[in-house]
Amino acid sequence: MDNLLIWALFILPWLSLIFMNHSSIRRYMPVAFLATIINTIIAQIAWFHHWWKFNESLFYWDKIAPLFTVYGVFLIGTMWIFYFTFNKFWIYMLVNAIIDFFYGFIFSRILNMREIREDGEISSLLNFLLMMFIAVILYLYQLWQDKKQ
Repeated sequence: MDNLLIWALFILPWLSLIFMNHSSIRRYMPVAFLATIINTIIAQIAWFHHWWKFNESLFYWDKIAPLFTVYGVFLIGTMWIFYFTFNKFWIYMLVNAIIDFFYGFIFSRILNMREIREDGEISSLLNFLLMMFIAVILYLYQLWQDKKQ
């Protein structure tokens, strides 16, 4: 069952892109890649500082920056959030706050209960604030990207 959940969190977001038009995919893919780079770096920092730990993942080699989160739901989720909220900063921040709260305080607990993930040294509140800070960086990056075009 855990494998099914992990694979679904990786594959379903990618499949959802069939519902996004190609110009939006091109427009928001760079910010999604930036989010992925940032999340990969944070995952490496988290591994070193024991902020959290993933016990299960898609492959034995991806436990530091699990593919199903960093390269699945987070990458594609970033594109969908921008698709629906870009140029509406406060709505963007509200949506991010809701999603980050859900992930940090609810979904991570579900992953913990299923022993897919373990909490570590970082509090849920600090993790939430870190994710909100990243959201601001991503928004500023997308503003810059749009000005270039």
